[in-house]
Parts: sequence; C-alpha cells; structure tokens
Amino acid sequence: MMEPRRNVSPAPAPLDIVSTSTDASASPTLRPDSVLACMRFGLSAKPAGVARLAPVSLEVVAEDGGSGVHCLSWLSRLPVESGEFEDIHYADNGELLFGWAHVPETGLDDVAGAARETHLRLHRLLQVREKRHWLRAWNYLSRINEGEGDAERYRQFAAGRHLALSEVFADEPRFERFLPAATAIGTRDDTGMILCFLAGRTPGIQVENPRQVSAFDYPRRYGSRSPSFSRATLHHWADRDVLFVSGTASIVGHATLHPGDVAAQFEETLCNLEALVAHAVREHYPGGSPDRFTARAFKLYIRNREQLAVLGARWRQALAARAPTVVLIGDLCRRDLLVEVEAIYERPHP
Repeated sequence: MMEPRRNVSPAPAPLDIVSTSTDASASPTLRPDSVLACMRFGLSAKPAGVARLAPVSLEVVAEDGGSGVHCLSWLSRLPVESGEFEDIHYADNGELLFGWAHVPETGLDDVAGAARETHLRLHRLLQVREKRHWLRAWNYLSRINEGEGDAERYRQFAAGRHLALSEVFADEPRFERFLPAATAIGTRDDTGMILCFLAGRTPGIQVENPRQVSAFDYPRRYGSRSPSFSRATLHHWADRDVLFVSGTASIVGHATLHPGDVAAQFEETLCNLEALVAHAVREHYPGGSPDRFTARAFKLYIRNREQLAVLGARWRQALAARAPTVVLIGDLCRRDLLVEVEAIYERPHP
C-alpha cells in the first residue's frame, strides 16, 4: 500500500461541518456566501441547478421513524464564489472546491461512457479552478445493481471512471496514488447519476486499511476495472487535520464477510473503521492516540428499514452517540452487502 506524504496547507481549515435536518443554505442567520456546499438527502430531492446544493434522492429515516430530509453542509470561513462549468455546478472558497454534476437517466444508456465523460469534465473544472487535488467523491447511481456480470451498472460506472482517470493521469505509472476517498450508492428512482466532490488547492494523503485489499487492487472477479478510490483521504490544515473516510462495509481482504447477517456485517464494518483510523495514526502521528480523532459526521446506508430494526440500539450506541448520523436507504455496490458507513473525523492541532 503506497501512502505518499503530502504538503501541509499553511491556511487554517476553511470550513466547518454541520449535519442537520434542515437546509443550512436556506437559514436566514447565515450570510449568503457562508455555505460552500450542502448535500440534501430525501425522496423529494431533485436536481434544481443550485450550485451549492446537491440533491440526492435517497430515503432518510427520520427520528420518528418516518421519511425526512437531511442536509450535510460545509460552512465556509472564507468568501465563496459559485458558478457553472460545462454543466457542473461548483462553489469555491479559494482553498476548497465543491462541485456536483447530474446525468439524467436518459443519458445513461451507456453508463461507462457517461461516467468517463463526466469525470473528464470534472477534471477540466479542477484544472480551471486550480483545485487539482481530489479529496472526496460521492457517487449516486440509480439501479446500481441492475445487470449481470460486467454489465452491472456499478461495474460499468467503475470501468468508465477508471478509463477517464487513466487518461487524466496518463503520465503517472500508478495514478491510484491520487485517488480520493469515495462512496457509491444506488438510488431507487430514475434520478440518473449524481456525482459530488471536494477538491483542494493542496493535496491530501491517501490512507488504506491494513484489513482490506486496496479497492484499486481488487482481483478480476469484481469487474473489468477495479474501483478507483482510496479507503480514506487525510488532509492537513494549519489548525486541524480532517480524515475523509470512504463508504466502508463488511469486507476483509477483498471478500464480503457475513452475507445475509446485517448485525454481523455492521460489527465488521465498525472493526474496519477502527482499524483505518488506527492505521492513519500509526503512519502519520507516531506515538499518537487514535482517540485524538473526533468523529464529526456519519452516514449509515442500509437496504431496508427491517435491517435497522435488527440493529436495534446498536447503531445509535456505535455512531449516533459519537456524532450526528443520518440513516439512508439505498442499494450498495455489492449485492451481498447489507450495510455501509462513511465518516468524517477531525484531529485538532495541540
């Protein structure tokens, strides 16, 4: 596992993370330019062309057990400029660039081709805005498990993404060293494909998990091209470090463990999160304690409400008691996976 050390940004962290059941960008108490990004989850979330608001059509399990709305927002400490470039909506505060692109279902007859073309456009935006370093990506694709073998929509998406990045980093023998943390989840309507990302003026550090084969090194059985993401990205700012953790599931080595058992898969997922954070500390903070990383937000993805009932109070104890947690219902990138967790951690400097 290659984890190159990267530069530290001389600037303080330019954002604060807010996880709420309301839209931070609509709050009358916030300056209009204070919101860098807002990812809005809910069944009513439809693409509307607002640069800082990325709508994701996934069902949110509300506190009362019904369906709700949830917003994960990044509030900028710096002025934000927003706009559109080649049909990509973006917001830029000088240090960080947030963007999102929508490909409607009618544009997904060729999922691989659409994924390739969209990622090439995203790369051009990063070049134009001088934010060349991908830190985090979120990929939401309708009917992600449809199709058999290499024709499955997720595998087609992975192939198109891999092809685009191979072109972008044609001069790099191991472009995998530059891959961001990422999540890929399936929606259950005809929204199409929503790609969201954060990119930085300065690069992050790729962090892999010693319990898992790196996704970009998966064997052929998982598709014609391996998934192009890192397990996590660590970014150093002058006042704190942020660890963006990819969607994490019950995978050890490259195999799914505990098929059919959501409770066991959840516990294995927690073990993977713990191992990843501990590895980041060992590699980049010699002698430090993993407890110095504080969870700031979790997303818990499940396939149906019955699975949440099986987990009972365990998910609240393990996640919600530590940081704001949203529960989202959708399809996962492997058919035998039942639960997935993504996370954001922070480590303040002494």
